[in-house]
Amino acid sequence: MEQLSGLDAAFVHQDSRRTPMHISALLIYDTGSGGQRTLDREGLARLASQRLGRFPLFRRRLYRPPMGMDAPYWVEQVAPDWHHHIEEYSLTPAGDWSALQRLVGELHGARMNLDLPLWEMHLVHGLSGAPGLPRHCQALMVKIHHSAIDGIALAGIIDALHRPEPEPGGARGREGAPPSQWQLWARANLNSMSRQLKFAETVRKLVPGVLRARESRQQFADLPAVSGSGARFNARVGPGRSTGAVLLPLDEVLAIKRGVGRVTLNDIAMACVSGALREYLGRYRALPKKSLASGVPINLRKPGEDGAQGNRIATMVVGLATPVADPVERLRMIHRYAVAGKKQIAALGTGTIMDISDSLPPRMLAEGIRTMALASRFGEMPVPFHTMISNVPGPPYALHLEGARLVVPLGFGPVRDNMGLFHIVSNSESMLSLSFCACARLMPDAAFYQRCLQGAFTELLAAARRPAENSPLS
Repeated sequence: MEQLSGLDAAFVHQDSRRTPMHISALLIYDTGSGGQRTLDREGLARLASQRLGRFPLFRRRLYRPPMGMDAPYWVEQVAPDWHHHIEEYSLTPAGDWSALQRLVGELHGARMNLDLPLWEMHLVHGLSGAPGLPRHCQALMVKIHHSAIDGIALAGIIDALHRPEPEPGGARGREGAPPSQWQLWARANLNSMSRQLKFAETVRKLVPGVLRARESRQQFADLPAVSGSGARFNARVGPGRSTGAVLLPLDEVLAIKRGVGRVTLNDIAMACVSGALREYLGRYRALPKKSLASGVPINLRKPGEDGAQGNRIATMVVGLATPVADPVERLRMIHRYAVAGKKQIAALGTGTIMDISDSLPPRMLAEGIRTMALASRFGEMPVPFHTMISNVPGPPYALHLEGARLVVPLGFGPVRDNMGLFHIVSNSESMLSLSFCACARLMPDAAFYQRCLQGAFTELLAAARRPAENSPLS
């Protein structure tokens, strides 16, 4: 029996029908010229049981103490029922990209049953004729609650699923009983006292960290301030979801990197989001004069913790330079915003950042997020950022599942009140994907936003290939 961290528990407390708190990976496979390398539900269950049984999240469920007196616990089961968590679908006869997007929106928008182990797999047959993809494809959606995992840990699970040899150990576990009432009360009181002590210690460490962060900001005093006011997607969300993605050839993305110089692949993805938001919000005359800002999760894992479950993340703020019209100049400014954000996180200290969430009662943390979102409906409330952009790196080598090559992975994150648009950047050995999930009420025209993303990339690629104008930053 293991108790959730403060951050992990906050995802449980935020979960609702309108705001399900899970993350999804959509893996698209080339099944061959005649679709002969198609995997079925039985085969997927067999592979999952062989290769994923060592991961605790597949064999444990939540136990939530009465009245939310303390953070939930993970309780072990003997073995997962792999078949129970795997569903199968067919897109035929209309197996095009838009049909897949509609299905993904429905699946990703559906809340998980928090009384069961918090994972699902959805196998989708019949994807054909999608632009940029082989003629015959199959998709696998892996859906896991955010309380159990973050993007980096999910990438590790996806890598393990594609390993040709079974993982040692298998799906063994011991049946765990929920804690007794006496254990709950004793543990809750002990945690309450320890959180108070930890809060005092965290504040002691935080004060010099804030001073260091303020000093680091002075190095970037020339960067324009970002907007602190809410934009279109900083509003109350509904239960429906819009999804979409653009698939970008990696050689073209690298051509931008070479042409501009001293920028990262994540900077390029953020520049595409920036250009897309300029066009999308401009259509509705809702683009703020100051720069929009993105929340960018960063990995806080220490060496050797790559396979750790749960969340080891902090969120840095990166300006998107949306007032800048020139795409290359915008990209360079985004890079500087990103460098500034990383230095501020380093100045605060990654250990202190993790301690902040663990020193607050999880329900207080979740209710604080809800209260801020509610208050924003009745008055002008400052927001830390306007959209999320998460980078979940894929492997730089080819992956195969029973002979079917993984063409590209996509990702979809959770949206919540005051944060109605979430992007995930990922890659295969030959392709970069930029996918998004949004509240369907706030983004009823996902196809248009998808075209905005593609247009922003095309514009940036063309500008980066103009040699004389694009000398790297000094």
